[in-house]
Amino acid sequence: MRMLVAALLVLAIALPGASHAQGCDVVRLESDFASGDLRGTAPADGMACFDLRVPQGQNLSIELESGRNVSISVPGYYDARNDRMFLGDVPGPLEIRVFQLMRAAAPEQFAVRIRFEDAGTR
Repeated sequence: MRMLVAALLVLAIALPGASHAQGCDVVRLESDFASGDLRGTAPADGMACFDLRVPQGQNLSIELESGRNVSISVPGYYDARNDRMFLGDVPGPLEIRVFQLMRAAAPEQFAVRIRFEDAGTR
């Protein structure tokens, strides 16, 4: 039994996306938030990471507002998208990863629009 518990603990620590990555910028959005942009630079090799903290049960949309050759992943929800994605009844924190789709020699500027949505909005 102890081995099983130890193995599960090691697995939980080792799995990417199992917990929010260290090094992500924490962004807290309160229930009165409406819309805003996350701005940054997608490095030539790697990613920009945001640990988005929203009220439990919140509906929201995530959309790449600007940036060339840039894509977004939200582990557990979708991968490598640049169109508007709706997430309903979010259970808690989200990790948003922004990266270059095809590696370029230079970093790429981006803006990701976050909107709190009413129930039933898509």
